[in-house]
Amino acid sequence: MLKIRSALFMSVAALAFAPPAAAQEAATSGDAAVGAGEIIVTAQKRQESVQNIPAAITALTADALAQRGASTANSLQFIVPSTQIGNLLGQTAVTIRGVGLNQGAPGVAIHVDGVYQARPSMGDLLQVDLERVEVLRGPQGTLYGRNANGGVVNFITKAPTDKFEGYALASYGNYDEARLQGVVNIPVSEGVRARLLLDWTKRGDGFIKNIIPGGQDLDKAETMSGRLRVDLLPTSNLKIELKGEFLNSDGPSQYFTLHNYPAPFAIYLNPVLATATYSFEPWRTSANDPVNTRRRYLGLSAVTTLDLGKVTLKSISGYNKLTDDSLSDDDGINVSMFPVRRAYFSKTFTQEFNAAYSDKMVDAVAGVFYLNDKLDHTLDHNLKEGFAVTLLPDNGLPPGSQLLFRIPDYRSEVKAAFADVTLHPTDRLSLIAGVRYSKEKQSQTQQNNITWGPGAPIYTCPLRTNDVEFTSTTPRFGARYEVSSDANVYATFSKGFKAGGFNLYACDNQFNPEKLTAYEGGVKLRLLDRTLTLNLSAFKYDYDNLQISQVIGLARFITNAAAAKVKGLEIETAWRPDRHWMFDANVSLLDAKYASFSNVDGMNPALGVQVLDGKRLSQAPQFSSNIGLGYRTTPGAFGTFTIRADVSQRSTVFFREFNGPLDAQGSYALLDMGLVWDSPNDRLHVRVYGRNLTNKAYIAQMDASDSFGARFVTWGAPRQYGIEAKVNF
Repeated sequence: MLKIRSALFMSVAALAFAPPAAAQEAATSGDAAVGAGEIIVTAQKRQESVQNIPAAITALTADALAQRGASTANSLQFIVPSTQIGNLLGQTAVTIRGVGLNQGAPGVAIHVDGVYQARPSMGDLLQVDLERVEVLRGPQGTLYGRNANGGVVNFITKAPTDKFEGYALASYGNYDEARLQGVVNIPVSEGVRARLLLDWTKRGDGFIKNIIPGGQDLDKAETMSGRLRVDLLPTSNLKIELKGEFLNSDGPSQYFTLHNYPAPFAIYLNPVLATATYSFEPWRTSANDPVNTRRRYLGLSAVTTLDLGKVTLKSISGYNKLTDDSLSDDDGINVSMFPVRRAYFSKTFTQEFNAAYSDKMVDAVAGVFYLNDKLDHTLDHNLKEGFAVTLLPDNGLPPGSQLLFRIPDYRSEVKAAFADVTLHPTDRLSLIAGVRYSKEKQSQTQQNNITWGPGAPIYTCPLRTNDVEFTSTTPRFGARYEVSSDANVYATFSKGFKAGGFNLYACDNQFNPEKLTAYEGGVKLRLLDRTLTLNLSAFKYDYDNLQISQVIGLARFITNAAAAKVKGLEIETAWRPDRHWMFDANVSLLDAKYASFSNVDGMNPALGVQVLDGKRLSQAPQFSSNIGLGYRTTPGAFGTFTIRADVSQRSTVFFREFNGPLDAQGSYALLDMGLVWDSPNDRLHVRVYGRNLTNKAYIAQMDASDSFGARFVTWGAPRQYGIEAKVNF
């Protein structure tokens, strides 16, 4: 490995000081003109300035992402207001304003180049070489529809250009973390352009250290991914974008660790817990069973756009295939209570057709959407040591027992039609109306069995098929008034819908859809000769039928909380007073509480049914902020230096509806810094970075098991530092 790294950096250096190739026209972050800039987005399925959209939206360009060293979806939570992102056993949970992935399908919809990503884990795949990221906060039930209850995250990849160009990137950091990335852009002909990306990453030293001698360290993996995008321009008004991408990842990347000592009732049921080895320190585990994840992803898409002047016709086709096959130590201790194998295999096809019309008096878009999704899921508990669960306190499960939860076929089919119209009765006033009608059919085939020791399987859930159908109508109404060319105000009313479904584990456990009604108003300003942007939004949600899960015994059950209320205020600003200084900040104040909900806490069943009215929603801190400050020197004979620091703060975050002390991550702050050197000819960029420089330990996600009487958590990344070099050609 050392020889490979040496050769890599020698190659980078050789490219950096070789004679210049074609002149580079791509501006770096510091080359932008004075001012906060104009970011054009397609959040409303048409091109427009982010400052003109009557919604709370954060748009991050490639330069803005590079400034902060944001290379994963997880990084967005420290940039975008009211956003929390965490990963538990490979499922990337995005929560916006307290609304997101509780259970079931994602509550924040992820799209890549317009293609819907059906699995939660797809939110953190292949998000490199991006043109920009758009994060829409609040329900997007009209234009996006399916499971956009909390909002939408749009990843837009870089399009091929008409020049031969590219770059090579290499980085190395602590925890033996290395990256090699290369992009080449090829103008094949006048009407054919291609862009190829290859990316290799490896963390050889896991974040999670095993305290058992010779034990396996966790949270590490080796990943190889790639993307080929080919744009065809057969005529001046027709564009066809073809894209294929893949990802192969192997390693013990998925994990959780115990957060508290098992409750007395759990030790009574399983005395072996009293003598097990525990570690409750951050980034530590005492797991003894093998942990590994094998992930394979394939994505294909085709986007065809026909520009007829005032009318634009578009077709968006997508196909995704994802395989996750993992071994996990689900007890997190040095006793083989129940090692687990989880296997997900999914295929998803989506198709959207839309037509957009635009003139001085009206902007409109209408279309249809179709989704066909198939999931095959297996959860296999191999109880080597035997285990007594709360559902079986008398005899328990002897060594060699097995619990198998099997979903050989879970199909979802969605059909939807939508329309959204913005009228401009005057030059300054815009009136908005939109609606989407969706129909979703689900069919689940399920079979669960349990084996006592060497005995024959007993089918606790004999083979059966469950069917359900959901329909929804989600409207949007609003108005926007342009006070001046640099100031506008807006107010909107909208509804969101997140589909219900069937639990993957418990037999015949159906849960209902979530519904959300949102009221929002905002102000968008450009100030100080357009060097400063200042956006404010205030909102209020009526949130019904929240999907909440609990582990009871060894099965997960899903229920619906009756109602919740959410209200909040967000302030987002960016200031570019000159060519040297850059300042970014946002502040979120959030009041998200259950209005009507009662439940039994498996961690403390003696309390019985608890009335949870007034308890805070999970992943919804009352206060959060992100502040960034950067300075760039004047270009000179030795190039240009840019230094930037970012501080992110969170108040207490709860991960369970009971809001107990062990259910919470207390308030914390994170400090990131970076120093970038750009060579005089702008061919070489060297970045020295540090993330979480104070080495703050904070919980990223949490779950709980009543059989253990304990909570399980994943941790945010510890202190990271390293160096990155990028050569343009």
